[in-house]
Amino acid sequence: MATEKSTDGVQPAAIDSKFPFLGTPEWLQSFSQAPIKFYATAWNEALGFTARALQDQADYVRTLAACADSAEALKCHGEFARKSWARSCDEGSKVFDAVRANFASASQGK
Repeated sequence: MATEKSTDGVQPAAIDSKFPFLGTPEWLQSFSQAPIKFYATAWNEALGFTARALQDQADYVRTLAACADSAEALKCHGEFARKSWARSCDEGSKVFDAVRANFASASQGK
């Protein structure tokens, strides 16, 4: 059976009659973009969280270097641990909310 190639970008009529959804690739485009949007949002949020966490660590080391005695260093460490835990909880929920919202909008085709 000979295969004909269309040079003008139009699907042959035989394919359109057997598989009408192949003639209109809009559904395929929205389906393929959903994972891309999902991963892009996840990476964007995760990298933003990582950047803020690294900045907190740099500030902690700077403050720790300025400590005069062990009591002040222990206080500095406790404050850093508390701030890190709070940021992780807050930022983690923001990341999951953004990804969930993006996933919901992508699955609805928006």
